[in-house]
Order: sequence, then C-alpha cells, then structure tokens
Amino acid sequence: AIESGLHVASGMHEFLGDDGEIAARARKRGVVLWDARRPPGDLGVSSGGGCPGCPVIFTAGSDCNTGKMTAGMEIHRELLREGISSGFAASGQTGIMITGAGIPVDRVIADFIGGAAERLVLETAPGRDVVILEGQGSILHPGYAGVTYGMMAGALPRASVLCHQPTRTAIRGYDVPIPPLAALVGLYENALGGMRRIPIVGIALNTFDMEEGAARRAVEASARETGLPATDPVRFGAEPLARAIRGFLGIEPDR
Repeated sequence: AIESGLHVASGMHEFLGDDGEIAARARKRGVVLWDARRPPGDLGVSSGGGCPGCPVIFTAGSDCNTGKMTAGMEIHRELLREGISSGFAASGQTGIMITGAGIPVDRVIADFIGGAAERLVLETAPGRDVVILEGQGSILHPGYAGVTYGMMAGALPRASVLCHQPTRTAIRGYDVPIPPLAALVGLYENALGGMRRIPIVGIALNTFDMEEGAARRAVEASARETGLPATDPVRFGAEPLARAIRGFLGIEPDR
C-alpha cells in the first residue's frame, strides 16, 4: 500500500509508526501512517467533575461487541436530524476512524482511563446540547470491566443506553452468564453507587443474526421486561432512544 502511494490507517495495538522499515518507507513515499489506537501522551487522572456543562449519555454493554459504537452513532445521527446539537465522543479505533477524532481508551494506562474519558467528553462538549460517549467493554467482562468502570467514573454520565445482543447468553469466551436485562439494568445503574446513580434510559438491541419477526419480538420483550424504550437502532431506527434521551434531559427537538 505504501509503495502504491496510499495513506495507511491501522487500528491495531501494534503501531505501524514504530516499525522502522514501515516508517522509513512511508517517509520516502510521502504518505501518512495513522495509528488510530495511539493515545495522547499527556493524560492524567480524572478530576472527578465529569462534564458539568454538557450532559453525557454513555452506551453501556452486556458484553464486548454488542453494538455500543453503532448504537451511539445512530442515536447521535437521529438527534442531529431532530435539530439537536449532539456530539459523538469516540473511544475506540473504529469510531475514531469514522469521526476523525477521539481517544482510544483501551490503549490508555489504567490510572489514566478516567482522565481520558473526562478529557474526551470535555473536548466534544463545546457548543453541544448532549454528548454521546461510546462505551467500551462491560461491567460483566472479566477482561475489560476495568475499562468500563474507569470510563464511567471519569465521564460521570447523566444516563446510559444499554446495548445487548439477544442471542448471546454469556460473555463471549468466558463462563460468565449475562443476567436478564432487568437485572443488568440494576447493576449498571448502581455501578458507581458511591459517586452517582446512572439511570438506563433505553435498550439498544443488536439483532443482526435474527429474522425480522424474531427481532421485533425481542425488542417488544426487552421493553416489557425493563419498562424502557427498546429498538434495534440499525434495523428499526434510533428514534425511540433519541426520544427517551430528550425526555430525560428535557431537550425539545427543533423540528
């Protein structure tokens, strides 16, 4: 790719720019190596203030890879369509590649995860009515719960949207069952109980592996079980979630 004169973007933990041969070839050809997962070098711990000037909505997951980035992006786009000034704060390499900005939180030193999440929302907030913060991991995940808790503690979101794949009953790769959604809502809402209760305002389902009828039934069942608005924001649209966020925050659409 470099020899063909193409810029190269990488979302891997290993950085292309640190490879002497690849970096030298890129300099010679005058192309850019974008290591999207390289975090800022000047991060610190969080201040504990979150983002006081702009409400933050966090996309929380029942597991990794349940659609947190996609749901957040669809909610963000729906809010924009409604005339609400929404900002999308990308915390993973794919979101960063889509938006062109963000902090790859899963590559940040553990002590600074909260500071990274706080900086991310503060940098996204100016001029915005709301910030949609892309979540990472899950509080149920043995490998990545620390990332999830760190992000929540640093950003101190006002509310969350719970993202779940209905056909997944356990954490992928681990013998950890995913509890019923109503129980998981309670776990997330009280995850930072000593600092702040963070209510779940809606359920975003990832039904890509389900037939249309089964997907609609899963959405209806999730709404009944939790008493919250539910949808697959890709398949059926994000309007119910955007409406729930607007109602919770008291923001009226311009249209």
